[in-house]
Amino acid sequence: MSTSPARGAASTPSNAWHEVQSGLAGTLISLGPALTMGLLAFAALGPRGAALGIPAALVASAVGGIVFALLARGPMAAGGPSTAPVLVVSALVVKVAADPSFDASNPAAHALLLALVATAVVVMGALQVVLALSGLVRFAKFVPQPVLAGFMNGVALLALLALLPLLLGASVSQVQAGGWRGWLQGQTGVQPATLAVGLFTVLLILGLPRLNPRLPATLIGLLAGTAAYTGLQALAPHVALGPVVGALPAAWPRLDVLAPWFSSAPAALLQQHGGAALTAGLVMGLIGTLELLLSNLALDQACHTRTDPRREALALGAANIASGLAGGLPLLLLRPRALHMLREGGRTRLALLVCCVLFGLLGLFAMPLLALLPQAVLGGVMVTIAWLMADRWSLGLLRQWWRGPRTAGTAPALAVAGLVCATTVVLGFPAAVAAGALLSVLLFIRSMDRSLVRSRCTAQALPSRRIYAATDEARLQTLRQRITVLELEGALFFGSADRIAEIADTLDADCLTLVLDFRRVSVVDPSGAVVLQQVSRRLQDRGTRLLLAGASPDSRHGRLLEPYTDPGFVARHGVADLDQAVETAELALLAQAGSAPLSETVPLAQAGLMDGLDAAQRARLSACMHGQRLAPGEVLFRLGDPGDRLYVITSGAISVYGATAAAGGSRPQRFVSLSPGMMLGETAMIDGGTRSGEAVAVGETVVHALEGSTLQALRSTDPLLVAQVHRNIALHLAQRLRAASAAWRASTS
Repeated sequence: MSTSPARGAASTPSNAWHEVQSGLAGTLISLGPALTMGLLAFAALGPRGAALGIPAALVASAVGGIVFALLARGPMAAGGPSTAPVLVVSALVVKVAADPSFDASNPAAHALLLALVATAVVVMGALQVVLALSGLVRFAKFVPQPVLAGFMNGVALLALLALLPLLLGASVSQVQAGGWRGWLQGQTGVQPATLAVGLFTVLLILGLPRLNPRLPATLIGLLAGTAAYTGLQALAPHVALGPVVGALPAAWPRLDVLAPWFSSAPAALLQQHGGAALTAGLVMGLIGTLELLLSNLALDQACHTRTDPRREALALGAANIASGLAGGLPLLLLRPRALHMLREGGRTRLALLVCCVLFGLLGLFAMPLLALLPQAVLGGVMVTIAWLMADRWSLGLLRQWWRGPRTAGTAPALAVAGLVCATTVVLGFPAAVAAGALLSVLLFIRSMDRSLVRSRCTAQALPSRRIYAATDEARLQTLRQRITVLELEGALFFGSADRIAEIADTLDADCLTLVLDFRRVSVVDPSGAVVLQQVSRRLQDRGTRLLLAGASPDSRHGRLLEPYTDPGFVARHGVADLDQAVETAELALLAQAGSAPLSETVPLAQAGLMDGLDAAQRARLSACMHGQRLAPGEVLFRLGDPGDRLYVITSGAISVYGATAAAGGSRPQRFVSLSPGMMLGETAMIDGGTRSGEAVAVGETVVHALEGSTLQALRSTDPLLVAQVHRNIALHLAQRLRAASAAWRASTS
């Protein structure tokens, strides 16, 4: 859905006069480029090309522009001929003009050529409609930036090569007769005066916006260049300045342009080149849709709107069908014109309709004036368009690579952009689209392969939330290096899962456990599951255990893996979350070292709460504490319960969770797990608050409670005992804080 300035997104009020001014400004800024597009499209016909191309460009700007303006919902749906599709049309015209059966002087042959061009434009529009209605238009945004940059640079370079010779004194017919390669091979010299007129036009168009962005720089450059051409011609008639456009017919819509296809026996020229027209239309449809999405994105960012790409593609497709049926050129969303019209105060379709009507009036009544425009000046206009079309992202990347520093991805991105650009220039648009599609797939697979492993560390940087006794923690300080954790992200399929296999094969020989964190995995396909099972077998052969964090049998990922793996695979390797997976690996390390924290019993007199007390004080404090036996999974206290006592664990373990588990649901992530000899609940007892989590027994567990009121009563009879108890509580909290701080530093290193 679109929220455009026409619907209240803009803060500047609009009125009819502002809309008319905006429409006039849009016509002035885009008249020169539109004429140049018409000249370029049919340039292979020589002097006769302008008579076909310029009217077709004006018809597209008027007829297609009106349809696009009425159907689109973007901020400013300014439609008109654009370089990339027009170059495809130009290639089609070159192909037809080179056919020996084509007679460039025969109006009947012109009608057949126009029918082929119209077919290509209609096919372009039909493809865009199909892409919009099917929703496939969304997938165009997945084209990698290097591929897109290379294509845009190729289009800009082709446009420059196609019309740059006009600045040097060649006519369009000279350039297109043998292509730009043929002109370069046969070029014998440069006409200085022609070059001066063209460069003068280029400098004005590029320089005026620096002085005043609101000036119609293209129109001023066009008029000033024409004036310079006329003045030089009057002062020095003998100086070669290149030809003018020449006589032009009125730009009436050709509603019978496709009629040659419906004759009883279509001409051989149509049958011979119909496939080329169809290919050209498909290529233009793909190019135009992608360029439309990018232009819409830029306009949405500039106008703070959100446009539905499917609606815009549907509108553009209908506009191209209308333009093709009327004998016009292909059109796209012209972002520069749209932004200029918005700056001039345009906010509604009225500005667009004014612009389209003005193009229509120019086509009907101003052709004698347009015929006087010098081709060198139009060449200068095209040079500026080609320069502005060059992809700035790739140019900036090239500058960064040249100056340094050179990051790892810079050279591959530039290589891809260069390859697509070269393919566009040397082999043409169909080959460029095919190369771009292939490279997009390859880059996607490469990025998926690399992006699957989001991070890699050992359990030293990511220990579990279990708090171990001091002796066990001392052992784990060195042993945790034997636990490797891979955080995964994205889709797990054959290509990306092989990345895990590569890492597994390069693990250190003493690695005891490999933990794969599935928390960020989006999709698991059958091939990925098979590769994962193969990795498990290879690890097992070398004595390494595989744990799948977040892929337990009752989880989504576990259910995705289960149908494609051996029975029991998920149950053997799946763990509820990363914390529990690391804890499982830590316990395996301790068991290998001869320690079993969960099965140990620590007498109450040896618990940390009793440190620093003599035998009598220990006995006195133990007598004040009452024991409580908990079954596995039994709740000791819940979130929000009164915190009137602390507990000392003498056997089993207690896990503290951040919230109470829902009935029948899995428990939330735990805060911490405490081993025998440790205390919990001391914070709430000291500050008088409520419980900040839920404490649950892990296995058969025995705890001993010390009430706050009891400790307060001991203060009067044995203040030294109470002081030492408070000191022990403080040391316990400090140790937990220090351990958490060390783990945080390790995880960020």
